[in-house]
Formats: sequence, C-alpha cells, structure tokens
Amino acid sequence: MSDWTQNHDLVYAFVCVSFLADGEVDESEKEAMRGNVKVMLPDMTDDEYNQVEAEVIDKFIELGDENARFDHYGTSLGTLKGMFSSDEDRFKVVKNLAYIARADEFIHENEMKMVEQAVSALDMTDKVNLVKTESTLFVDLKT
Repeated sequence: MSDWTQNHDLVYAFVCVSFLADGEVDESEKEAMRGNVKVMLPDMTDDEYNQVEAEVIDKFIELGDENARFDHYGTSLGTLKGMFSSDEDRFKVVKNLAYIARADEFIHENEMKMVEQAVSALDMTDKVNLVKTESTLFVDLKT
C-alpha cells in the first residue's frame, strides 16, 4: 500500500457517506464517488483513483467496526479542511457528499448526520443550508 494521502481522505469521506449510512454501496453511489473525486481532483487518473479506492476500502475493512470508521471519518474531514481552504472548495466537498448521499434516491438518517458533521468540520455551518426531503438532499450557499 502506498502512503496515505489527502486524496485517500477525500475518497474515504465519500466511501463513509456511501457505506456507513446504510451498510451498502450501490452502483449509483460508486459512480457518484468516482465522478465527484474527478471534480475535486481533476488531475487524478482512472488508474490512480482505482488504486486509492482499493487502499481506502482495505483501510475501511482493517478499521473493523463502525466506531473506528466514524472516528477516521472525522480525521479525514480535518485533513480535508486543510486541503480545501477556500469556502468555495469546502462548499464543493459538502455538495459532493450530499450528491453521494442522494445517489440512491433515499437519504438515510446517518447520511444526513455525516453531511452535517462535514458542514461543521469544514467550518461551513454559517455559510450553507441543507435542504432534505426523503429522497433528496441539496446544499445551498446562504445569502
């Protein structure tokens, strides 16, 4: 395994919102993760993404239980706060997490909590509104 990087933390956050919320990752969520990583890290190649994703999944499994995985999610969010320092980039992270959460057309309670945690960890609480229905979750900039 290569060294853990900020790119791993981004993919890990996406995997967590996808899997930890409801215990499964469907194809729409996988596509959403890959697409959102490409938005945030446009220079990452498909091969690099595949390697990072495999290493993230190995780490996820290695952590063993939900508490350890949630703790690492918080750590990854802290790294992302440093990696994406502008409000615009942090907004994109939150928006992409919401996109992954709604990819399967159902917003699980845990997905909502994890997106809310990201908003807080990225210091975006006063800057964004989360708008949730049963099947969707949108993130809007406060005006």
